Amino acid sequence: MAMTGIVRYINAQRGMVAIETDGHGYTIIELLDGDEIEVGDKMWWADDTACGGEDYKNITKGTVMSVYVQNHWVAPEQLRQQLLIG
Repeated sequence: MAMTGIVRYINAQRGMVAIETDGHGYTIIELLDGDEIEVGDKMWWADDTACGGEDYKNITKGTVMSVYVQNHWVAPEQLRQQLLIG
């Protein structure tokens, strides 16, 4: 199922991003390239369960980026661990 969400947190040192989805917790991605992404950007992706290499669309910027999907359906209390924040 296709999903959309809003970028809420970025760990720039590790290239990890948390995207908040409506009613489905957070999706955690790792940036593979130097793609520009900011907190507040709206994102779209084709599959709410696929992990590994995927293409995500940054609707706000009108770009498509290759990312590595780490996890889906992440609860807020797990964000620090998922984003690899000390």
